[in-house]
Amino acid sequence: MAQISDLHTDPRGGTLNDRFALGYFMAPRANESVQGSVFLMPAWAPGQLLLNGNSKPIEAPLKYDVHNQEVRAKRPNGDSVAVSVTKVKEFTLATRRFVCYPAPTLPTEVGGGCGEVLADGTHAQLLKFVRKTIVKQATQGSAYASSSSVDALEAQTAYYLRWADGRFVPMRLKRGSLEQALAGQPAALAALKARKGNLGSEADMAAAVVAIDPLLTAPTR
Repeated sequence: MAQISDLHTDPRGGTLNDRFALGYFMAPRANESVQGSVFLMPAWAPGQLLLNGNSKPIEAPLKYDVHNQEVRAKRPNGDSVAVSVTKVKEFTLATRRFVCYPAPTLPTEVGGGCGEVLADGTHAQLLKFVRKTIVKQATQGSAYASSSSVDALEAQTAYYLRWADGRFVPMRLKRGSLEQALAGQPAALAALKARKGNLGSEADMAAAVVAIDPLLTAPTR
């Protein structure tokens, strides 16, 4: 298993400096003028980071910066490096797995980033994308005072069914949304109709996708 120190080892020999190293750089300090956290989860989580072109993941405590689209990796000395998701194939945060796809292949609404794999089938995946953008928010008690506002990070979540051919179909946590995505899949639709519940939670939707995946066929364009 590779180690976090491998991010700072030049394959041509020698040690890379701490400021900039093959696209990995020292993580900047938080912008204190913006309210909220840029991270998906505030605490460090045990993780594995697999870089593009590598066969072995790096083990290190990780955080996912969903505002700047970077994976932060904590070094043994306590500081951290930031790795752009464009250099990452996939990573894990504890038991959660994230896959990073090339930006040109992703829906425009996603704006780049890595999808959390909620269901991973042979024919389809259920993916969850989270990003945070800076918005203006009125300060408490000043809803009508445009001059009394602050910059704050706001999270947006999007779900997609990704077919094996690479196509993304937008999803909502509703039974009707999955039924619409399964148009032209009669066997899978019949199996879905036999399941109870409205699929209003991530767990229920993921379980439904896993259950019907063996019945899916390659979709026609």
